[in-house]
Amino acid sequence: MMKKRFLTIVMASVMSLVLLLSISACGADASEKEIELDLDAIAETLCNSGYFSDVMEPIDSISVSDMLLLSEDRVEASPEDLVDSRYYGVTSGVTANQFLLLEGTDAEAAKRLEKALSTYAEDQKLGFESYFPEQAVRFEDPVIERQGRYVLFAIGEERELLGDLCERLMNGETEESGE
Repeated sequence: MMKKRFLTIVMASVMSLVLLLSISACGADASEKEIELDLDAIAETLCNSGYFSDVMEPIDSISVSDMLLLSEDRVEASPEDLVDSRYYGVTSGVTANQFLLLEGTDAEAAKRLEKALSTYAEDQKLGFESYFPEQAVRFEDPVIERQGRYVLFAIGEERELLGDLCERLMNGETEESGE
């Protein structure tokens, strides 16, 4: 009888542990899930979204590592964290409209790149404050979305709607299908 009770308690404990582990796995951070994103398709959707007041042009992606200061000590990320990128901005006129889509080596690299983008936003805000203060304020609340090993940074018109679009794109949804 005592053996049966002990076995019942052990089985109940094991089942509780299994349940606890499965619940904690379900609650994993959504930005950590493994996902494959098409950087070019996202860039095209953003360029055609209407949330940028000027024509968006691709800007040399090779300079992204330098632009984000990935070699400097004040930024946790390093050039080795960055696998691929798309950088679009306004090449004529003076607006802060831009987006950067970064692919890191893994989710941890993406977290570091996200911090580097926050530092970039602070630096850009300071740069714009002297000459174009109305544009500088846009860097106070940029759209920054992270999903798995990807990070998207965007400054554009109608910040809330742009943010919603960026979130959907980073979740693998396409604008056409509205998935």
